Amino acid sequence: LMVSISGVRGIVGESLTPNVILKYVSAFATLQLHSRTTTSTPSTTTPSQSSGVSVSVSGSGSGSGSGGELPVLILGRDSRVSGPWLLRLVVGACMAAGYRVVDVGIVPTPTVQYIVEQRKADGGIIITSSHNPIQWNGLKFVDRDGCFLAPDRCAEMFALADKGDAAFSFAPYTAMGSIEECATAGQEHIDGTLKTPYIDAKLIRKHKFKVCLDSVNGAGGPIMTALLEQLGCEVVGMNIEPTGVFAHTPEPVPANLGDLCKAVVEHKADLGIAVDPDVDRCVLIDEQGRPLGEEYTLGLAVQLVLGEFGKRGVVCKNLSSSRVVDDIAAKYGCTVYATPVGEIHVAKKMLEVGAVIGGEGNGGVMLPDVHVGRDALVAASLTLQHFAIFRDRIGESGSNKQISDLKATLPQYQIVKLSCPVVGIDMDAMFVYFKNQYGSQPGVTLNESDGLRIDIKDPQTGAGKWVHLRKSNTEPIVRVIGEAVNADVATEFCHLFMDQIKKGL
Repeated sequence: LMVSISGVRGIVGESLTPNVILKYVSAFATLQLHSRTTTSTPSTTTPSQSSGVSVSVSGSGSGSGSGGELPVLILGRDSRVSGPWLLRLVVGACMAAGYRVVDVGIVPTPTVQYIVEQRKADGGIIITSSHNPIQWNGLKFVDRDGCFLAPDRCAEMFALADKGDAAFSFAPYTAMGSIEECATAGQEHIDGTLKTPYIDAKLIRKHKFKVCLDSVNGAGGPIMTALLEQLGCEVVGMNIEPTGVFAHTPEPVPANLGDLCKAVVEHKADLGIAVDPDVDRCVLIDEQGRPLGEEYTLGLAVQLVLGEFGKRGVVCKNLSSSRVVDDIAAKYGCTVYATPVGEIHVAKKMLEVGAVIGGEGNGGVMLPDVHVGRDALVAASLTLQHFAIFRDRIGESGSNKQISDLKATLPQYQIVKLSCPVVGIDMDAMFVYFKNQYGSQPGVTLNESDGLRIDIKDPQTGAGKWVHLRKSNTEPIVRVIGEAVNADVATEFCHLFMDQIKKGL
């Protein structure tokens, strides 16, 4: 069972059981009730956009004991085949705690985050295991601000979960919760995305882009198709039905996107888009069927906001993300903050410094104008906007310009991502070993805020490379991620560390 700032994930029927689900959902429900009563303000009731029923809207409103209003929890899930039984357990536990549960159905994780913030709900739960294989499922927990629970709040929730029923808050029979469905959350999310100042839907529609879309039978098929069609795109869909029976390994990395790459070429599409099962990551394929590299989804978005729209301000990313972002920000005089890996770490820093854009180098773009969370709808829309501007700028010859030409306008780096099982490896000892080995060398900078990141700059040539070693938050693996201008240099550098890790001390 993986329990971290990314939520709770496990293998269904093995580490993820009904008791585990009830334990953590009850702890989250209790946590939100406790914080609700300590920051109490009068709650209001507004019409739900779902079906005209009333929904209590109270981001920090009074509890059910004050005015009789029930706290509100937004619930969604991806399409995994184990989702239905998890859904029933989550609903039951939340109703037992006295919540009005608004079930928004099979939707992206960022849709739940967006709706929590827009409706000023008391929190949200997404039943998902994100990019993990089909046998996995889990829970992501959303706080009142639409962001995942902060690390300190996670620690508090996990402590409650370990204490069990004696620590949980349950409602008496006179204050039982309720359940209602909302069918419009997806379109609300699309509308919110297209209303941002960086999206000119009319301009995008003019170009009538042909897009091959692979949603790996996750939650993204219907909503991504709807978004692209509303932007005037011709959509060639692959694995669009949200059956939860993934057509291939769900993580959107090049090794898993061969069919999409072929389809882009066969259909003469302008680009390909791949999303993971809960639709917070967006990966791009160029017109020749080559992955742009998931790092370039964020790079293109940052260039659009800072370069094309002239926005100035702080940019945030994580320690495993490409220097593409740093170089673009430096070009426009903007500061970049790098945080530990994990969406909530980036989100907290963005809110702290008032960042104009941020994200993670796994295809996750975070735009505060919509919400502070990774969002494939936002990423895809910004990409199409950038591409449309690029073609318009070229003039009559612009129709011949391709997405690969747009990528070529950005700084070029080669990133390598390796992993191996963590079982039997003392990573803390490995961190110390590599720190001692490299820390005293000239041109070396170390960052120990999340595992160990080693940046090496040649004092004479100024050429640089970096590697980030860390234990995953979401899988029982060790990750080794490194980058250099030259692919061979990056590959050799990463394998140097991975070979030593596998060998052990």
